[in-house]
Amino acid sequence: MKKAATLISHSVMILSLMFLVFVILDQFNPMMNFVNNQISIVLLICLSVLGIAQSILQWMNEERSYRV
Repeated sequence: MKKAATLISHSVMILSLMFLVFVILDQFNPMMNFVNNQISIVLLICLSVLGIAQSILQWMNEERSYRV
């Protein structure tokens, strides 16, 4: 469970940084179309699902710590 939480946490960080870079690059050169393409939409869906999974794991971890 701890390895899954670590993997999800790192994946969320990487995808978030990728989108930050995409948005910045898209502002400098809109013709590259980093944000409005199919790959970015799939990556954004992955980021959203991983963010939800990370929140659930964090919530479950907090619930366990209150029981002890």
